[in-house]
Amino acid sequence: MRKRYFCKRLNETLDFDALKVFYCCATRTGPSIDIPKPDKVKDIITKRNSLIKMLDRGDIPEECQGCFDLREQEKPKNLLFSLFSKPPKAKMIIVKHFKQCDCSCIYCCEQYLSGRKIVLKSKKSDYYDLLPIIKECYKQDIIDKKNLDVHFQGGNVSVLDEFEDLVDIFMQNGVKRVEIATNGIVYLPKIAEIADKTFVDINISIDSGCRETFKKIKTVDKFDDVVENLKKYVKLPVLLRLKYILVRGYNDNKEELQKYINLMKEIGITNSELMIDQCDKEFLQDGEFKIPEYYYELFDFYKKECLANGINPTIWEYIEEILKKGSFFK
Repeated sequence: MRKRYFCKRLNETLDFDALKVFYCCATRTGPSIDIPKPDKVKDIITKRNSLIKMLDRGDIPEECQGCFDLREQEKPKNLLFSLFSKPPKAKMIIVKHFKQCDCSCIYCCEQYLSGRKIVLKSKKSDYYDLLPIIKECYKQDIIDKKNLDVHFQGGNVSVLDEFEDLVDIFMQNGVKRVEIATNGIVYLPKIAEIADKTFVDINISIDSGCRETFKKIKTVDKFDDVVENLKKYVKLPVLLRLKYILVRGYNDNKEELQKYINLMKEIGITNSELMIDQCDKEFLQDGEFKIPEYYYELFDFYKKECLANGINPTIWEYIEEILKKGSFFK
């Protein structure tokens, strides 16, 4: 019997990127459709449904070849039945159709891809307005109103003029979870407004524990502002996560990591993530990003010191896999 497949991400995700809408989180490589307009939402739906049905027939789209998220169906339904069954609604929406930001991190891959510049005041996306598209998606009934998970990524939401309106429409339709990735430079009152109405996850990348290192990595002198905003966020009923990205020659040592951990303890933040700068060309060898040996020591140090200070030392699953392999792209 021919194998038939499904992909949880394809079934559940709509990723609104700057140049395309992706049907998974494999940005720039996964199946996608060109920049959308409200009157083209049906095209988004049509292509998504065709991809799902292709996998159900056992045909793997070219963009999905070799993807680790592809799964073989254990108990496939009758093909005739699945052909006429209603496609699943989107349970995750990723908002990253903008590249504006109020800092310019030296490790930011998007800077090289979009040539974005620091923006201090709220402005429209340089690509397209998402609000009318989301309204049409709700009208077409392709968003799961009971189990929706929204992720704000892209640039920094504090300079996206649609941010609050997008949050409002998701809240009006019963969003289950809102995750906001921000640099923390500007306090977002909308977070406090929705904190006790739905699950809110704030992910702030600070990459340092002192003003000097922050300024070198972020290229703006806003460390004190971030610390003050963290003190406000930590009082809210939200999941507050602080992120530290290892950047060669800037913060990739135990002393800087210790400052970061001390800062978390001082403020009362108990959830941390340690990441790796994937744009550092110094570590590229024969098309692979080789993980330096001393990074393993830093990860061990990070885990030990976090636990000693009552902090949850999260390391994403894909980072764990990369560390086991010893490189990216292998």
